Amino acid sequence: MRAAEFFAGMGLMRAGLNTAGIETVFANDIDETKAALYRDNWGGDQLTVGDIRSLAGDDVPDIDLATASFPCVDLSLAGNRRGLDGEHSGLVRDFLRILGEMGDRSPSTVMIENVVGFLTANGGEDFDAVRFGLHDLGYSTDHIVVDASAFVAQSRARVFLIGNRGDMVLPDPPPIRDDLRLSEVAERDGDWWPPARLARFLLSLSPVQEERVSGYQTRPETSFFGAFRRTRNGSAVWEVRDDERAGALRTTGGGSSKQALLRAGRGCLAARWMSVLEYARLQGAENLRYDAVTPQQGMFALGDAVCVPVVEWLAHNCLVPLLKR
Repeated sequence: MRAAEFFAGMGLMRAGLNTAGIETVFANDIDETKAALYRDNWGGDQLTVGDIRSLAGDDVPDIDLATASFPCVDLSLAGNRRGLDGEHSGLVRDFLRILGEMGDRSPSTVMIENVVGFLTANGGEDFDAVRFGLHDLGYSTDHIVVDASAFVAQSRARVFLIGNRGDMVLPDPPPIRDDLRLSEVAERDGDWWPPARLARFLLSLSPVQEERVSGYQTRPETSFFGAFRRTRNGSAVWEVRDDERAGALRTTGGGSSKQALLRAGRGCLAARWMSVLEYARLQGAENLRYDAVTPQQGMFALGDAVCVPVVEWLAHNCLVPLLKR
């Protein structure tokens, strides 16, 4: 079973597909930093670095599966919900174009991944445009929403639109697990913030958040919680999750996108930025190498990637059964 991976990033789709015996024979991404990570972990023989708009169907070898984790920027609030009319998210149209140009060589199965906002952007018109685009190419379609919380201590729901040349019925998604905790992935050492910075962190908390953190601090055991900055009424404030898991990891391009770790309990309190290793563990990618880039660049790539155990589950429970048919 052979796959082509578009918007490949650092190759976490490949990492998940590999476990099901699906071999990546072609990959494409435009980002040089992510490409450095891809080469360091997978080699560069299958990787084509460049704009997807410059690719044609003839550039893609014979494959059984094509995947596309196209940019989510314009499907989110951060991108003002421009949807497929946006510069970034609209690139999924080039993925459809390439499938069409492959003609009789087009794969039997495709999988398109994005944030859950893909389902509702522009009143659902963007999702329908891609779905009907696959129909026009001869694919039947269905979709499934899988949350990484079924496998790791990260709240990260993503929609997977699957197309197949034939009928299909997708299984129910795996249930979210309540027993997964950030304490399982958190490094005990680290660059914990000095008292002055921790004080600024605490001063930014709303009354509700302050009460929550105080409750965490008085617990008889030490626990870990995800924290992130929000802009409220024009001011940057910190918010701490009400469970012992991380929020969805994001690209760490700006300060508001970086996620922090709060350690609380037994009367003590500490906070710091998450590390690249913690990001990797939360994406199921702790066994990969990150030395080819800076830690900040590694976290950017991880925040923009798929969660490996989610792809593993999809490969074994959805894709392989379709491909074998």
